Parts: sequence; structure tokens; C-alpha cells
Amino acid sequence: MSTFKLLAGRECNCSGMGRFSSADCSYALRKHLPVKGPWCVDDMDSEAYISQFSTDGSLLVGGFRFFFFFAMQEIHEGLDFSDDDDEFSFGIFSVKFSKDGRELVVGNNNESICIYDLGANKITERIHAHVADVNVVTFADETSDVLYSGSDDGLCKVWDRRCHRRQKPVGVLTGHLDGITFIDSRGDGHYFISNCKDQTIKLWDLRKMSSGAKDCTPKAYEWDYRWMTYPSEARYLKHLTGQRYIYTGSSDQCVYIYDVATGKVVEKLKWHGSIIRDCSWHPYVPTLVSSSWDGYLVRWEATEADKDPSMLKTGKQRMHPEGYTLSFVL
Repeated sequence: MSTFKLLAGRECNCSGMGRFSSADCSYALRKHLPVKGPWCVDDMDSEAYISQFSTDGSLLVGGFRFFFFFAMQEIHEGLDFSDDDDEFSFGIFSVKFSKDGRELVVGNNNESICIYDLGANKITERIHAHVADVNVVTFADETSDVLYSGSDDGLCKVWDRRCHRRQKPVGVLTGHLDGITFIDSRGDGHYFISNCKDQTIKLWDLRKMSSGAKDCTPKAYEWDYRWMTYPSEARYLKHLTGQRYIYTGSSDQCVYIYDVATGKVVEKLKWHGSIIRDCSWHPYVPTLVSSSWDGYLVRWEATEADKDPSMLKTGKQRMHPEGYTLSFVL
């Protein structure tokens, strides 16, 4: 579609909203990948775990060993998710904004999911969800009623906040052979993708999930992905299972951008000095933020000048690589 047709459609109000539709914005911006940079958003003397934009792109939430809430106006406000029992050991591995921006859902190292009300500035719900670290949580769609979670127990679970028995999942999806590191919803309440330490990405259909809890498929190998390479014998195991780009952080310190249609890597962003624990693509502009265990949150742009003197040149070096992330990009 030509630029003229896009503009003509907007002037004729084809979307019925008096502006470009989300599909039009995605079509226009998909040719502009955020591959220039990076530029520093924030850095600390601690591993960075989380970097996620809100749905409207006005807020960015970032998490280090201590959790911080970042406004785009550079106002940083700390949020407390711990309780009296885990005050000194509580660690946040995943965070997502609700569609309306009023709530955060958090996965953590005490095997639970927390719902945080930003207006009331407090936790409103805590669900004991898994039997291992909850590495990822996200909302299924715009209603914020349904949640997905993934854990080191190898299970993906579905939670409906409208149910009276909220401590029980409404569905369990099994098939991964190792801990789940990231989940992203398509936003339609039917499909989501998951990334796993077993080196696979899976596409799930919720209409085929089990209604009861099951044990994780036992591993036929032993390894720790933070400092070991993936076992050669595990590459030949059979895995059970089953938008234009999928992007993912990696233990090799790079961000990879894949073309969904071809499955090929279209860009590889390398700057960080340690594992990239999380990354987030802005909802409507070609900006990507990555967070790493080198202590940096940095942004990548599609249009910034390569000769910009504020562009970062050399990153920190840290040990302790961990996990992967991935997401759909329309």
C-alpha cells in the first residue's frame, strides 16, 4: 500500500476513529527496525531484569535487583512488592501493565503472582501459582481478566480473575522440557507464544489446554543455562506441542529480530556485556529497550543518527548470564 493510500484512508476516516488504525500504523512502521544505538535509559551497579512499555507507550517499567517504576519524564518511583516473610529475598522476574495502565502483574521468585494497583499503591492480590520461580506473567487480552504465567517448573498456566477459586488455574499447558523464560499474548485470548530453556519457542492454542494441573515433563539431561552450553544430546529430543516480527534477548548478549514469514534473523543487535534478560518494543514507534545483567537499560532506534555523541560505545562486563525473552511485534 502506498503512502498516498494510507493518508487518503485517514482523511476519509476509513478506520472510523479519525486517525490511522493500529493495522495502518503497524504496516507503515514495520519497515523501520530499531537497529541504531544504543542510548542509555538508566544504569545501576546491579543486574537489570525487566524493561517493559505500557500499552500506550507513555510509561516504561524497569527492574534491577531493586524494583523501580520509571515514568518517561524521568520520574523514578520505587514500588514495594515484598511482604514481611520475604522482605530480604524477594526478586521480581517479570512485570506487565494492564491495558488501562491501572495495574501491574508481577512474577517472582517466591512462586507467586502479584497484582499491584497503581492508584491505590498496593498489592491487591497474591496467587501461589507454581512450584518454582515464576519467570513470566502477562495479560491475555484487553480485559485484564485472564492471565498467563510460566515457571521453572516447565508449565504454562492460565488464570481467570473472575473465578471464585483464584488459587486454581483454569488451564495448564504442558510440552516444554525445561523452565519457561517468557510468554507473550497475541491479545485475542486464544493464542500466545512461549520461550523456554529447552531452546524452543511454542505457539499455544488455549482451546486445546488441559483443565487440570500436570507435572512438568522430566528432563533427560542436566544443565544450568547460566554458565553451561546447551547439551548436544538434548538437541535431538522430540519436543511435544503444538505479526511480522518476533524479537528476543539471548544469553549470547544480543537481541535477535526474526521475520515470522521466513523464520530468518533480519537483525542482530549487539552491545550489551552480559545476558539480555528482557526487551520491549514501543507500541507505536520504532524504539526497542533492552535490559541486561550488565546493569544497563538501553534504547535502540530506527531513525537516530549513528554519529550522535550521546550514543553508547562500550558496555559493562558482568558474569551470571540468565534467560531469554521474546515477543510478538505487529
